[in-house]
Amino acid sequence: MSIILLILLILGLSRLVGELMERFRQPALVGEITVGIVLGPAVLAFISPSVELEVLAEVATFFIVFAAGIEFSLDQVKTRYFNAILTAFMANNVAFFSGFTVGMLFGYSPKVSFFIGTVFSLTALPVALRVLSDLKMDKTEFGRSVITIAIFDDLFSMFLIALVLPLSASQDITFRTLFDISVKLAVFMAMIFAIRWFFRWRNERAAQYMMHYLRKLRSREAEFAVLLLMGLSFGLLGEYLGITWIIGAFYGGALIGENLVGERVYRKVNVISNSITYGLLAPIFFVYIGINFDVDLGRMSLPTFLMISVAFVAVAFLSKTVGAYIGARLAGVRRRSAEAIGLALNSRGLMGLVIAGFGMELGIISKTVFSLLVIVCMVTTLMTPFFLKRALSAHPEVGCLEEKHAGEGSAGSGNEKGHIL
Repeated sequence: MSIILLILLILGLSRLVGELMERFRQPALVGEITVGIVLGPAVLAFISPSVELEVLAEVATFFIVFAAGIEFSLDQVKTRYFNAILTAFMANNVAFFSGFTVGMLFGYSPKVSFFIGTVFSLTALPVALRVLSDLKMDKTEFGRSVITIAIFDDLFSMFLIALVLPLSASQDITFRTLFDISVKLAVFMAMIFAIRWFFRWRNERAAQYMMHYLRKLRSREAEFAVLLLMGLSFGLLGEYLGITWIIGAFYGGALIGENLVGERVYRKVNVISNSITYGLLAPIFFVYIGINFDVDLGRMSLPTFLMISVAFVAVAFLSKTVGAYIGARLAGVRRRSAEAIGLALNSRGLMGLVIAGFGMELGIISKTVFSLLVIVCMVTTLMTPFFLKRALSAHPEVGCLEEKHAGEGSAGSGNEKGHIL
């Protein structure tokens, strides 16, 4: 099959099924992965993994991570926010250690269990944003708090990803390897913040020069090309330092903000990046994920695989919910709001699938573990909107707390005192 026909088939079907999922208020990526599963070896075996698809998927991975970085605000990291950090830290770590533990209990190696825990720790902010937006709660105090917590949650997860992805298929997790990778990550992050400081030095003089010269470019979409080169350069730097190009591409994108390039260029680059990523490359990537969903049971029976799948999904969902709930309660958040925050952070979505696919490509996890993680990402992505909508519909006061005094008890929770963040 020619590559053009392959792309036509993948894009046509993924857009059709993705649109159908959207009309049922579900993420399009679930439909796109389903298309890949049906077309791939698991069902029809009409399309098999190929070199061409692998290259397209790797390009898509870069654009997905780069686009996520552009929408990630480094300014949010320094503002707001001990309570948000505490909630995110608990949500992230309870999920990570639960994933690590369940991996070890099912007989996987510490390295594979570490990888499972890393995927469990992730949060898909876009899913939570979509639900909050549907319920018109994205501008409320509750919505802003969820977004802030999710940003810190992603920051903690990026640290775990930077630790696990550099491991080769034959390399075991030891204190020395984790220490070495941590040092490299610290060097990389120091460089990121040094560059950020340079652009903000002396009333952002360097950033103003950047904006000035970007405005002078006359070639079509030259601004996007320059900033894309910036993302590629940081990806290369991350690879050179041994912490993978995914981390480099993410933080390369995160450096691009309105303060650096100006509001007009930032919005333009964001629109172009999202159009290329989600209009073309992301559907191909998710179909590729589905094509690779091919469970090699080996000595494992199908009932055993299904039992492990249920266990993985249950642990992933409960650990994130409970971890966020504990963190929010420690931060003084009311009980109903803490429950809703835990539910909002639960989807693994896009980034979980990206990291799972990358781990399989590097040989860190097998196809069976990859398939289990795909199930976790898909099911939690479907569960999160359902449970969060029910929780917020049952307790609408949670989303309207900016209208209430922090000392008032929320309806349905007695005279309990508390606040959001």
